[in-house]
Amino acid sequence: MEYFYERSLLIGLHARVMHEVQRECALSVGYLSGMNVSAMKLDVQYSRTDGTLSDLALQGAAMGSTVQESRPFDGLHILRQRVKDRRIEAPAVSRTYRAMDETLLAEMNKAGKLALDPFTKDRLYTHLRLLTAKEAMSVLRDKLTIGYAQRPIAIAEVAELGAQVSEYKTNMLLFERDAPPEVLRAYQEMFQGDDVNFMRSLVGTVEQRRTPDLTIAPREWWELSMIALEKLRTVELYSLDLITQNTAANSRDAELRLFAVLAALLGVVGAVTIMGILITRGVRGTVEQVGRAARSMAVGDVDADVPVTSGDEIGQMALAFNGMVENLRSLADSADAIGKGDYDKPVNVRGSQDKLGLALARMKENLKAARLRDDEQTRALQAERDKIELANERIRVLIKEMHHRVKNNLQVVASLLRLQGASYTDVRLQQAFDQSQSRVTSIALLHEKLYKGDELALLDVGVYIEELIGDLVRVNDVSDRIGHHVVVDQGLTLGLGTMVPLGLLLNELITNSFKHAFQGRDQGAVSLSLHRADGNQFDLTYSDDGTGIPLDKIQDSGETLGVSLIESLVEQLSGRMSVDGDAGGTRYHIRFTAR
Repeated sequence: MEYFYERSLLIGLHARVMHEVQRECALSVGYLSGMNVSAMKLDVQYSRTDGTLSDLALQGAAMGSTVQESRPFDGLHILRQRVKDRRIEAPAVSRTYRAMDETLLAEMNKAGKLALDPFTKDRLYTHLRLLTAKEAMSVLRDKLTIGYAQRPIAIAEVAELGAQVSEYKTNMLLFERDAPPEVLRAYQEMFQGDDVNFMRSLVGTVEQRRTPDLTIAPREWWELSMIALEKLRTVELYSLDLITQNTAANSRDAELRLFAVLAALLGVVGAVTIMGILITRGVRGTVEQVGRAARSMAVGDVDADVPVTSGDEIGQMALAFNGMVENLRSLADSADAIGKGDYDKPVNVRGSQDKLGLALARMKENLKAARLRDDEQTRALQAERDKIELANERIRVLIKEMHHRVKNNLQVVASLLRLQGASYTDVRLQQAFDQSQSRVTSIALLHEKLYKGDELALLDVGVYIEELIGDLVRVNDVSDRIGHHVVVDQGLTLGLGTMVPLGLLLNELITNSFKHAFQGRDQGAVSLSLHRADGNQFDLTYSDDGTGIPLDKIQDSGETLGVSLIESLVEQLSGRMSVDGDAGGTRYHIRFTAR
């Protein structure tokens, strides 16, 4: 019970951090989107968030929290400075904070699964559904805030919000279905009002794939959404408080029951000992037999019997003692059968005063009822699991179709760029269109790999780089004179958020070598290596043995598109770059961080 109580406290610590991170995200998005948020208000929220992170670091580690090991909050201070300097877009801020929330939510789900007490586990499961719904609503709030602040929300953008609405409604339905009556009443009383009704109407509009039109100013919408989510936080705190109270009360009850059993055991042993002393004052032989039987009972052996040698009081005492042993033997057999799961074994109850027999009978009935409830819950959970697996399969098909269509659309764009470039006689214009086509093709290749592969969000980096170089060799018609060498860590996979800027960066580096490094030469080679450096940081080394990049290009101020694009892509990867060029060729070293 102490362990269950500790699990509830641990979930509470993570929930506090997640709530403050959600508030910090909302204020940061509001600050960047022109809402009524000052730098001072951001500083106050930063202090609140840091306070909860300190509590989690001090108390969470002692209770087994592993969230710090994944380092989700690395770079938080850098992100805050970029927000205050307005050097980052609101969508990027929302994605970064959401990654932190997802790490915390995964840690809380892991803690909830470790609770073995069915009653506590059900309450923790319901509480986690509420937290997941709140996270989905927070993401939806931020996306709508960004959309309203920047421009009217288009139909296509509304469709992208459908996944968040589905996650919110699914988890709220599970919460309302499984929540204890007192928590459900608190939810119905606390989560209401004009702000909540307005948010629900927007959710309904988004769910119907219609553009939500605001009848109030974006700032008022933002403030109302903040109030509504704070109400949901109040329900969350009430639910967690009940879980903590129940686990603490159960722990106290368990201690009392243990003390009662120990007291009863001590009473039985004392009674047997006194009985042995009284009998030894009578007939020594019978007393010795009874003593041996009592000592056997004291160590749990209920197979001993006392010989009955007379019909007097000593004989009657021996008969009564044997009757007691027989009853204990019967109860032990019943307890053994119950322990093995045989709840049909009858319990010998000698009357209304047989407290041990009655207690064992009640225990049998309670365990039998618990077994039935557990079987019923197992069947219900299996049914829910089957539904979730079916939904996951449908989502998987939809995501693959999405990647397929995105790839097709990007190929259409590349074809249009190729046709448009062919209509110009200006060589510089044709080269510009060729470069744009190459960049679009590199992104299309990413989506092609995603819908053809088994993973929906991760790409095999080595396979992608080989195919990208092959496409660039074919487009630039250099297969007979320029070789390439690629070394990538075996089995290295990265997500789409990292692979898009990385693919564009590789496209720029390789294209620059093919077009400029080998002018006036018949042969050449490019070399590329990608290795994990530390944690989620990677080292990218790229070089060619061409004529070498000129000094003025290395020190370029970034006014050309190629140089500006390379620097921008390195910044998107949260990386740093060094360039070295001489007569032996050009070498790039880039260290970046994967998302």
